[in-house]
Amino acid sequence: MLLSIAIIGGGGYLGFQKASQAWTSYRGVDYEGAGDESTSVPVTIREGMTITEMGDTLAADQVVASSRAFVRIANQDERSSSIHAGTYMMRQHMSARAALDLLLDPANLATNLITLREGLRDSEVFAQLSQTTGIPVSDFEAAAADPAALGLPDYAQGDVEGYLFPETYTYDPADTAADVLTKMIDQFKRIATEEDLVGRAAALGRSPHDVVVVASIIEKETTNFDYGPQIAEVFYNRLERNVKLQSDATVIYANNMTGRITTTDEERSVDSPYNTYTREGLPPGAISNPGQEALHSALNPASGDYMYFVAVNPDTGETKFAVTEEEHAANVAEFQAWCQDNADRCGE
Repeated sequence: MLLSIAIIGGGGYLGFQKASQAWTSYRGVDYEGAGDESTSVPVTIREGMTITEMGDTLAADQVVASSRAFVRIANQDERSSSIHAGTYMMRQHMSARAALDLLLDPANLATNLITLREGLRDSEVFAQLSQTTGIPVSDFEAAAADPAALGLPDYAQGDVEGYLFPETYTYDPADTAADVLTKMIDQFKRIATEEDLVGRAAALGRSPHDVVVVASIIEKETTNFDYGPQIAEVFYNRLERNVKLQSDATVIYANNMTGRITTTDEERSVDSPYNTYTREGLPPGAISNPGQEALHSALNPASGDYMYFVAVNPDTGETKFAVTEEEHAANVAEFQAWCQDNADRCGE
């Protein structure tokens, strides 16, 4: 009965939230001012969008408080019909008037944009940044070697790997490599604050750096973050019980490989502090630059006794978990059947 009450209570709360949001939108609640200067949100206005569709997009990104407020203001300004399609860098919590004024000025169209996806290594980040900005890779490498100048958190231990947050950024042709990397680290720090990285890590008995390392492994181990908290559960359980993590993702990093999701016996024997098949504990640093979902998973592990996991279908991300080796062996057999049909993506 108590469980039923909890479910009904939870459903009632979620229903209340949705009703509240709907009521807020209906009333056309508006923010005041030019928005939160600490935020930067790329908003894309597509060709042929209606004013209502623009308002919906802005509200979904929390740029304006409600679509209705934006529509009301835009309909009062005949210039709204001349808004250019493109991407605009906006702030969260802008008044509808401020948002409309920004969209009405074509000078605010963001032409110098770069989007960095989750899970890239530093070397991949530098290569993409260089290709887009024209700044040499060597300049990014040199900037990364001076972490204090970039504002890297002390707990990062002087290594930017894991702290170059994947996001869409604008850059100015006058920006230096250090300017570009600083923006990415600043965004990491904003997300870390939002997720309460320091406080949640302490509650887990881990350092913030440990959590970032775990998040970087989770980022490479799954494409479906519904499983993220359970994957985190497995890693923390193995760490607590002094069992090697045995993550293929760390071995792939140690061997500087790409394009495969499994490893060979030879690759798993490589002498590297990042090889979690031969070394106990966490690697000394991150193996990728994780996004917010991976970081959230690492900070909010599921509670249970799982010690093993395997993505039985890497295309869909379907993952199965096990407590015992016998259970895990059955799951691995299912993955191996997938590998037989996708030999080019699996090792020996």
